[in-house]
Amino acid sequence: MSQHWITRKIEIDAGHRIPDHRSKCKNVHGHRYVIEATCSGELFTEGEQQGMVLDFGFLKEEMVREIDDPCDHGMILYRKDPLVARIKNSRASYDTMMSAFDNQRIGWYPTITVLGKTYFIDSVPTAENLAAHWFVRMNGAVKRRSQQQATLERIKVFETPNCWAVVDKDSLT
Repeated sequence: MSQHWITRKIEIDAGHRIPDHRSKCKNVHGHRYVIEATCSGELFTEGEQQGMVLDFGFLKEEMVREIDDPCDHGMILYRKDPLVARIKNSRASYDTMMSAFDNQRIGWYPTITVLGKTYFIDSVPTAENLAAHWFVRMNGAVKRRSQQQATLERIKVFETPNCWAVVDKDSLT
């Protein structure tokens, strides 16, 4: 049997900032992120996914659940960004928010702040770090939806049409 590959793409709009950057990227700004998930595996020989590595619809559902739902039209911040301290001063529920963040398995907590929908991650939200973060979130979902048959090979994140970062399964082991 031979290995087959598939790729699914979604697009989201989200804000972020790189707090220690020396250029305009230190300011809050947004991007139209394009995220591609590439999977490989043997083709299913029976059942509803017969002839597929993983149903494109299943892959889309997981990308929406793990990436689009928590991040689209929201703000993505590094949990140690000084801006987060300003959120603390603007919301009485900051301690509750951070407590919930600390208890998450993968390290994120979407909430409503003075910035609106906000998604906190454990690293500065560069394209490289977002690719790694989303890879971790998607990896288990791909295994589950393919009954352990497909492998998430890579996540590619376009920050602009000309700039992207890639994280593959070998770079995180």
